[in-house]
Amino acid sequence: MSKFTSIITLTLPSEPAYKEFYKINDDFFFKDKKVLDFLKQNGMTKWTMSKTDELEPIKLILSMEYLNKKSFDRCQALFLKFMPKVRHLIFKSNILRGEVIF
Repeated sequence: MSKFTSIITLTLPSEPAYKEFYKINDDFFFKDKKVLDFLKQNGMTKWTMSKTDELEPIKLILSMEYLNKKSFDRCQALFLKFMPKVRHLIFKSNILRGEVIF
């Protein structure tokens, strides 16, 4: 099985919206060590978030890499718990998921 990746581009309308998204993300994923342990134990191998230099709108690229598709599926349970926490924010997202080919 090959590695699996999930890439999300996120566009937020303003710096305050970005700061709110960042805080929610930080509180959910990084305040409790068990959350990251769960992702690692279930096959997430890499997670990055990059922010463009543009002032507004704010654009983010989130890249998550997993051992394989099964690892991605196992980790999705946690991300599904995160999504309701950001539903009140206004943002546009595009998602690309698939096997890493090189």
